[in-house]
Amino acid sequence: MKVEIRPIEKKNTWHNVKGAEAENFIQDKVIEALINPETGLYETGLTEEETEKYSKKLNVNLDPKMSLDNKPHPFYGSKQGWLRLPYKTIVFDDTKPLDFIKIKLAKASKFVANSVKEYEDGLYPEANHVIYSEEEDIQAKASKIQKKNKATKIAMNLTKSDKVNIIQVMKNKDVKDRSQDFIDVIIDDIINEEQDVFIKYANMDKAEVYTRARIMEAISKNVLTKEGTSIYYMGDLLGIDIDEAVKYFMDPNNQKQKILILEKINNK
Repeated sequence: MKVEIRPIEKKNTWHNVKGAEAENFIQDKVIEALINPETGLYETGLTEEETEKYSKKLNVNLDPKMSLDNKPHPFYGSKQGWLRLPYKTIVFDDTKPLDFIKIKLAKASKFVANSVKEYEDGLYPEANHVIYSEEEDIQAKASKIQKKNKATKIAMNLTKSDKVNIIQVMKNKDVKDRSQDFIDVIIDDIINEEQDVFIKYANMDKAEVYTRARIMEAISKNVLTKEGTSIYYMGDLLGIDIDEAVKYFMDPNNQKQKILILEKINNK
């Protein structure tokens, strides 16, 4: 099976270029098997069975144990055992023994994300390259299309007020007095950019979304103050974060203060 490893395009702050032009500025990334301080073994990505199998195939020592005399590993301490990743796509064939080992080394490295999804999910913050799967890419795109269709369908059943509250929560923008078209354009942008978060708030209890929106509005109008994540009203702590503040305002015992704060918001 062919395995592609692609560079992750990042804007470089010192030469301010990206894409194909950046190839002239970015050096190859050399991946080496590192020693795990807890186990004292090289992190090769190979199982015991694979280590034995490919040691015989290549006639090299792939034992992950470090030498007692601190000498470099006969394979992983040499250029043959390093994985050099240029700023371009390279293709490995896992039916070739040396390529198989390099693929495993890539998967064991924090500098190579195991998939585009895992990189986008933040699992590889130090990654410079990613293992690319065309099938995974197609599945991810299909899933995004499905989510967008779902979000669009949900949006069609929301009232203008519902959309206004979601925009306030997600974009911290007051659009109560804007036209329906203006609001719909912002909702469409949100659906394109943050489908999962939109679906979360669109399916949330409307009273909770309304309360979240009013808290955001109160903060922006200085009726409430925010210090770190904590939210205050005239020096009194309402919650250590917005979730706690929402609980406070949704508590029936605190409705008088909620009404007072709403009146202050409306008068500003």
